[in-house]
Amino acid sequence: MTAYRLLASFGASLIALATLSGAGQAALTEESFISKTTSDLAALCNAAPTDRLYTAAVNFCYGFGAGTYGVLTAIQQGNPGLRLFCAPPSLTRNEAVASFVSWVGRNPERGALPAVDGIAAFLTETYRCP
Repeated sequence: MTAYRLLASFGASLIALATLSGAGQAALTEESFISKTTSDLAALCNAAPTDRLYTAAVNFCYGFGAGTYGVLTAIQQGNPGLRLFCAPPSLTRNEAVASFVSWVGRNPERGALPAVDGIAAFLTETYRCP
């Protein structure tokens, strides 16, 4: 799967995920966008569609996730033999985002990582290379 295809699919999955899991979430504030930790980012990615900051949260999540994925992919491509992660060609953005939010929920100790490090940990642990 090309980086572009995974990045393009990342945004659509956030919308589907937020639609499915919108109930019972704390309201977002402008402070939510500082996104210091992996848990902060997951909260933005999992924004309720009824939240007044939903559109901004989803767009932030898409951009942050896509940017981080792109940098990690470029590092991998620029270093022959380095294989940090191997996302399956059939992976959709919806699946990737749902998996990220779920991974953060299952690994609360990883939630304290800086957001970029959390995405890297998620990708390397979830999409291990053969």
